[in-house]
Amino acid sequence: MLLVLGLAALAPFQTLAAEGDGAPVILISIDTLRADHLSVYGYKRLRTPHLDAFVKGGTLFRRAEAQIPLTLPSHTSFFTSTYPFENHVEENGQRVPAGVVTLASVLRAHGYATAAFIGSDFLDSRFGLDAGFDVYDSPFEIEAGRSQSPAPAALRRDGSLVVRAAREYLDAHRGQRVFVFVHLYDLHTPYSSWTQAARAAGVSPYDGALAYVDKVIGGLQQALTSGGWWDKSLVVLLSDHGEGLGEHREKDHGYFIYESTLWVPLIVHWPVGTPSYPAAARGPVGLIDVAPTLLSFLHLPVPPEFHGQSLLGALKQERANASGEQRSRPVFSESVYARDAFGWAPLRALHAGRYKFILAPREELFDLEADPHELSNLLPGKSALANELKNQLGILMARDNHAAPGAAVGPSPETRARLESLGYLAAQPRGGGFSSGPDPKDRLAEYELYQKALGAFEEGCVSTALPLFRKILAADSKNTLARFHLGECYLKTRKGELALREWATTLQIDPTYAPAAEAIGQYNLDHGDYAEARRRFQQALTLTPDGFTARFGLGLAEERAGHLDVARQHLQAACRLAPHSQACARELESLDLKLK
Repeated sequence: MLLVLGLAALAPFQTLAAEGDGAPVILISIDTLRADHLSVYGYKRLRTPHLDAFVKGGTLFRRAEAQIPLTLPSHTSFFTSTYPFENHVEENGQRVPAGVVTLASVLRAHGYATAAFIGSDFLDSRFGLDAGFDVYDSPFEIEAGRSQSPAPAALRRDGSLVVRAAREYLDAHRGQRVFVFVHLYDLHTPYSSWTQAARAAGVSPYDGALAYVDKVIGGLQQALTSGGWWDKSLVVLLSDHGEGLGEHREKDHGYFIYESTLWVPLIVHWPVGTPSYPAAARGPVGLIDVAPTLLSFLHLPVPPEFHGQSLLGALKQERANASGEQRSRPVFSESVYARDAFGWAPLRALHAGRYKFILAPREELFDLEADPHELSNLLPGKSALANELKNQLGILMARDNHAAPGAAVGPSPETRARLESLGYLAAQPRGGGFSSGPDPKDRLAEYELYQKALGAFEEGCVSTALPLFRKILAADSKNTLARFHLGECYLKTRKGELALREWATTLQIDPTYAPAAEAIGQYNLDHGDYAEARRRFQQALTLTPDGFTARFGLGLAEERAGHLDVARQHLQAACRLAPHSQACARELESLDLKLK
């Protein structure tokens, strides 16, 4: 169970020297980086010399796996060393439960100065991953409650700017025990860093962006060297997940759990003078194991809340028995994206040795050594092996699956807009069985059509999006997201009654879908039916008590109905939820003048 780790449970700063050597720790996460696109992992179409340089004096983990192929959930998993089904952060836009123990909180309690420099709004401090950081540099202040999705450029920061901020921090903290987390987002679509030179060289947009990232990393490494950090620091380079790039027809990530989106680089550069570790480790290992490994290296206690395991023992064993067969713990991964978005089956996998089992309505088993792209399902020919791995997976999910201190909160309406602006679904947790519902493999065409329709809607092409959403619903009338967005299309085309019909039907299909209640509330607020607006916003608040849009809308409805004192209470609460909302501040100020 994730609990607050009090300072009393940790050794105080004064005993740090006895417990660890206090080596600085620099953790670099390159979002959306596939391991097999680095030349050090064997890629031939592009050279990545600066990223490859981390291997000199370090260890390359040949088979590191993400536990979930989404940005916030994956980072949450490796910072807390817990599985997504344990920490309950399984979608972007959710909030990390308060009181969670993180790598940063442990290091800070042991005298480290902790700082994070973030490249994407998806890791913004409001999602709770800032726990344990003295400095959390995430400058993404988009107006809360806005009706339109922000431009993708507003949700990201160029890698060169992230690195510059990190360098300034390191320059100001020379000689101190620091933990610095650097997050680069340039490999995520759209590929804004794909330069003319990369295009002329004939590389893909993804590889063009990777060439840019390699250059940025080169600048960071040079700064670490000139600043005296490189030789004395424990420097870790990894990624949170990969990218589909069309494999299994998945263009991006989050829908499936094939290796194209799970296999990530993991390179640990050891401080000079460290007892020798092998230059490469075979694995498989999970990102969940990163935090325990770092703490073990520093001779700091690993909190009992961490469920990963230190890899140092396996590294020593691998070096001593380099030619022998190595046994490693199976690695778990999941995606519940299709379940949360559409009510389809979740996907879960267990990677053990050379084999990988995927639990789905139509189960899959792959030999990753013989079939690295997972093209040949070995079932039913190896059903005994598949059943063994399936049983292990079930035992893993049943063991230590305790509730977190407060379930992760789903995305707010303004967060959903941000997710959609980058091609993510506005998913909400739906629960569901272990593998119940349609197999996502069988609904891929519907998913692709939804992405096309949503893209057209977000680009303002309502006339294109509307018939596509209708086509989806003709085949799958229970697709709540398509129905909700169809209502938005009708609203854009001034067919309010049709919009209300679709949103009401959405709530009939899924009574927990708060955005539909909010949309009905907003429509009635705009058209002067304040009683119905209040009812719908109250309905939404029952579903999402921390929802800014519902709270703000309820405050406006109460004010216009003449209930000024009640309105003030709701507006105050809304402004606390979204302190950067200028609209909320203006409404509250105007109401205060009326009450004088």
